[in-house]
Amino acid sequence: MNKASTKARADRTRDRVFWIGLGVAGAALFIVLLVMAGGEQPPRRGDHWHARYAVIICGVPRPQFPPTQGNVHTHGDGVIHIHPQARGETGKNANLRRFFQSAGVDYARDRIEFPDGTRYRNGDRCPDGSPGTLRLLVNGRPSEAFERYVPRDRETIVVEFGPPSR
Repeated sequence: MNKASTKARADRTRDRVFWIGLGVAGAALFIVLLVMAGGEQPPRRGDHWHARYAVIICGVPRPQFPPTQGNVHTHGDGVIHIHPQARGETGKNANLRRFFQSAGVDYARDRIEFPDGTRYRNGDRCPDGSPGTLRLLVNGRPSEAFERYVPRDRETIVVEFGPPSR
């Protein structure tokens, strides 16, 4: 074997190792990003997810909603059941707005209104006189998604109206 063919073979081997290494690094980066993003895709048709929920007004938990209809609903058990059956109910459409609508509750970033007409808007006062603000907590962390938030399987969702946290 001459020097030129040995060098060419070494160059091909080095190039192959480079591209394989680049592919492995890219796959590893993809997995890391997927894990950092939560790793779970939004709900698809046929999924069945469960997220615990609570609504707390001025420090007092409200009773759980009675059983509701729809594919983002509750059985009156303090759990949001998410099992979309149609394309329009999947992904970002399987959100808290759909859940609260199933219970007859108007819920948005600045207000919550219950079927009995009781309503709370940012700035309204709690019984102790302190002004309240509506907050969404997901697994104890604030979220700004409010009605657009899509609960994930096994999460805990708390919608809270009250004085700002200290």
